[in-house]
Amino acid sequence: MKMNDAADIEAARTAFPSGLEQPEGSFRFSADALLLADIVTALPLPEETVLAELGTGCGVVSLAVLLKNPGWRVVGLERETVLAGAAARNAAALGLDAAFMPLCGDVNSREDLRHMREALVSGAENLSGPPMFDAVMTNPPWRVEGDGRVPPSGLRRRAFFGTAETFHEFFSAADSLLKNGGLLIAVAGADRTADLLAALPKRLHPEVLRFVFTKENAPAEFVLLTARKNGRGTLRVEKR
Repeated sequence: MKMNDAADIEAARTAFPSGLEQPEGSFRFSADALLLADIVTALPLPEETVLAELGTGCGVVSLAVLLKNPGWRVVGLERETVLAGAAARNAAALGLDAAFMPLCGDVNSREDLRHMREALVSGAENLSGPPMFDAVMTNPPWRVEGDGRVPPSGLRRRAFFGTAETFHEFFSAADSLLKNGGLLIAVAGADRTADLLAALPKRLHPEVLRFVFTKENAPAEFVLLTARKNGRGTLRVEKR
C-alpha cells in the first residue's frame, strides 16, 4: 500500500469526506452515514474507547469518528471485498490505518466476529472471554424491497435493501460483541422505527430515539437509535 506523507494526509483530512474512494457501482454514502458519525462522535466515551462498525462500506463513518476522537480505535466489518479494500486505502490516505481495521466478513458468521476481536487485541490469551467493544455502530441495509427504484448494481442493491431478518442479525451480532453497559448506535429510515425496536435482543435496552427532520411540515426522514447492553434507563425521544 502506498505510503502517504504528512502533506498528503493533511490535504486528505482537510477535504474529508470528499475524496474518499468509493468503488464503481457501490453505494455512495449519504446523510444517514454522516448523521450516525455525528452522534457517535459526541458520545461521552473514554479516551481509549474501542468500537466496532457493522457494515462499514468505504469506512466513512469510522473514519469521521476517528478524526474527531484520535484516541479511539475501530474495527469495521464489511461483507463486500471491494469495499473493505477501499476502506483500508481510505484509512491509509487519512493516516488512520493504525486506528482503523477493516475486515471482510458477514455478521452471521461467529468466526468472523471472533476474528474481529482477535485482530483488535493482538496476542490476547483469552479470546473466549467476555466481549471487548465499548460501542457498536451500524447503518444496516434498511430499505424494504419494493420501496423505491431498485439500483442496477448488485453492490448498491445489497447495501440498500435488507430482509425481514436484517435488523435482528445486525443487533444480535452487536449484542455478542458489546461489553456489559456498552452502546449500540444505529441509523435507519424513520418509517422503520417499530422494526428497529422489535429487533433488539432482550439485553439491549433502548435509551434514545432521535428523529431527524429534513423538511418543514413533513414526517421525520431518519431515526437514530441508542441502546445499552443490560441498561435500565427510561427511553428518551428527541428531534433534530
